[in-house]
Amino acid sequence: MPRTYSTPSRPLLHRMAQPARTEQAPLQGTRQHYERALRLGDAEALAGHRIEAERYYQLAEHYLGSGNGRAA
Repeated sequence: MPRTYSTPSRPLLHRMAQPARTEQAPLQGTRQHYERALRLGDAEALAGHRIEAERYYQLAEHYLGSGNGRAA
């Protein structure tokens, strides 16, 4: 006999409890991502993890390019 599956009868509370997002300028968020990626890259370089550091530096370059593209 095949199994039957029922949907939960209670609401999904984790979806309802999400805080409202604060609106920020698109470039502000891009700048924050850029600075965070640089900090993470520096931390990885200090720890001796060259490959991970390079990955974060490339990510920072991506955010830098994204920010410049939007401003143009």
